[in-house]
Amino acid sequence: MRSELPSQELDSERQLEGCVVELQDLSRAELNGQRGLCLGAPPATPDRIGVRLDDGREVSVPRAKARAIIGFREVDGKGIGVIALSAIPAGGLLLRERPALCIGSKAPRPPAALRKAILELCDAYADRPDEKTLDGVLATNALPRGAKSEETVLCLLASRFNHSCSPNAEYLWVEESQVEEVRAVRAVQPGEELCVNYFGDAVKLPRPARQEQLRTGFRFECRCSVCVAASPESDRQRQRLTRLSQEILSCCNAPERGLRMAEEMLEIMGKEGISAPRSVAQVCNDGFELALLAGEGQEVQYWAHLSYEAHRLGWGEAYEMTRRMRHYAQHPPTLTGREGPHQSARGTSRPLPGEENRSPNMKAVNLLEKAGPSARTSSMDSMD
Repeated sequence: MRSELPSQELDSERQLEGCVVELQDLSRAELNGQRGLCLGAPPATPDRIGVRLDDGREVSVPRAKARAIIGFREVDGKGIGVIALSAIPAGGLLLRERPALCIGSKAPRPPAALRKAILELCDAYADRPDEKTLDGVLATNALPRGAKSEETVLCLLASRFNHSCSPNAEYLWVEESQVEEVRAVRAVQPGEELCVNYFGDAVKLPRPARQEQLRTGFRFECRCSVCVAASPESDRQRQRLTRLSQEILSCCNAPERGLRMAEEMLEIMGKEGISAPRSVAQVCNDGFELALLAGEGQEVQYWAHLSYEAHRLGWGEAYEMTRRMRHYAQHPPTLTGREGPHQSARGTSRPLPGEENRSPNMKAVNLLEKAGPSARTSSMDSMD
């Protein structure tokens, strides 16, 4: 969330541990242009930093030869925000951060140095900077420690991302490695602000309801592009999306109807800029389960591939659900427990909207906000 720190104290060119950097002007030409995670500077050699490349290799490079792909700068009316310094593909990792605090039923008291850093973050419940409290900062900035956990975590860097009702980045808690990740959810150009969604499924609500939740929970009025340009049609679309999200849960006995709902939900989400993989993946998973109930092999494969694309962009190839849906996209299962042939029980009598000319891979790309070249590398024939 926002910070009242002066922008010069968050120098965007400084290499920050946990942020992704791009290597430049190294004598080893094969490393130039590669990106990886900044591991920080060893105390003995502060002019060098460790970088873990995307292929898993770890290298030590001069600090001046690694450029952060994101920066922390003043944004009009928002305090400090996060800005893209380089082009970032959909699904691109922005940072991977270990929490400064893990908070259970009772918030621990941090040491003095950490407390100072925490109090530099926004306290939405304080009217003036000198009225900030630790509890207020934690309530404003703490993130869920996974979907099913009652605990929260505080991450000093992840807290810098501002909110948008059409976010181009997304938080993700990775339980296996105990870190918070932030990834781009669509292609981002240099100079764009990177924003996340603060309130989950409430982003699907019409503008008045969204603004009320943000005023109540975070004490600001959203001025993102969606809210500034909000129209009655946008509100109607989001109301329809909310209604479909509820109705699709009762379609187990009418899977064909549920599949049409899932298609419509993805179309609305695309129009409204609600393209975060977490939101898209839920709809795709519903479509996958409904296709299984309908017994339609091609539809099972199609929805498994959409789910694979969403999980790949949001969580990466190594994530368990990404691997699982990748397998199902290649080998569609049936409710009998056997992997079925690539055929459809539907035939051609009632095709889904646009079915006659859709390609599973390109359809996934379109529904995920035309994510860019990286999303086009995994056709059904080249996922091995």
